[in-house]
Amino acid sequence: MKVFLVLLALLFCGLGAQGIPRNGRAIACPDSFLITPCVCTLNGQQVDMTCAGLTSLKSLTDIFARTFPTNVLHSIVIQSSTLGPLPNDVFNGKSFEIISFLNNRLTSFDNTGILSSSSSTLRSLTVRQDTDDWTFNFANLQGYNLLTSLELSGYSMVLSGTLSSSSLTSLSLRSDFLAALPPLGTLPALTLLNLDGSVIASLAGNSFSSLASLSQLYLGHNKIESLSSGLMSLAASITQVDLSSNLIDTVQPNWITGVSSATSVQLVNNYISVLDQASFEGVIQSLMPSGKLLLDGNPLVCGCEVAWVVTNSAYLTVANDARCVNGTRLTNLDPNYYLQNC
Repeated sequence: MKVFLVLLALLFCGLGAQGIPRNGRAIACPDSFLITPCVCTLNGQQVDMTCAGLTSLKSLTDIFARTFPTNVLHSIVIQSSTLGPLPNDVFNGKSFEIISFLNNRLTSFDNTGILSSSSSTLRSLTVRQDTDDWTFNFANLQGYNLLTSLELSGYSMVLSGTLSSSSLTSLSLRSDFLAALPPLGTLPALTLLNLDGSVIASLAGNSFSSLASLSQLYLGHNKIESLSSGLMSLAASITQVDLSSNLIDTVQPNWITGVSSATSVQLVNNYISVLDQASFEGVIQSLMPSGKLLLDGNPLVCGCEVAWVVTNSAYLTVANDARCVNGTRLTNLDPNYYLQNC
């Protein structure tokens, strides 16, 4: 019995920080003293790393120049560090499925092969940093055929190159330097495009017509002033269009196509004063019976300009949150008054 216990103890010590063997080889974290101040966590067969408080790019590259028990890791978070422009293959042959850069300083992505060791594994990339000027070159992600989620967010972020991806389904971009839609190439799988909170002032006609799978489009909290004819040609799969909290005061006929009874179009908190029949009736008809045109927070003039809505109960069902400039809901106006006087 004693011999058995000794053998068991030796086996346990031999495994150390290893996980369950995979294909005959144990998965393990590198020794902690080799990667300080990074921390490695073993979750079953997944190796996850967190690096915080790095004071130089050399601190990072020295860590990844070392030999790890495995070069195939699950995730890494690099946060609250000062790095500088990142070199190509910054992780020196180590690959990840999930990479996050959070709240770092003086860190930019000017080169074009920074994450190259993860080109065949990367599924999610997040970069959020609201201090300093920094750039991200979309060429870093060319040919990353497993990438499904990309978030790039920063007050002074500047984008370069053209983003194309056969696999990307979710794209979020936010910057006070983002005044126009960035160059988007072929994105056949994209279902969510979030551009909320930038300073986009105008859109080119048919900016979204190539996004055949798009279902959610968020353009709220930007600087858009007008919706011109032919501006938004959307896929038939669209369910959410958010243009809330912009500066929109002019809406032309045929400004949007592709919406259906499964769509919600949000124009909340803009500056639309006239609910022009030529601009909105076609949209409401496309949204009927169960879609929504949300207009609350606009200073609508409620003279005869709104008679075409107020006297049609089906239209009111779609635009039931709309209010006059005095706060009265359109649904509370007397349709008989408009029938008799307009």
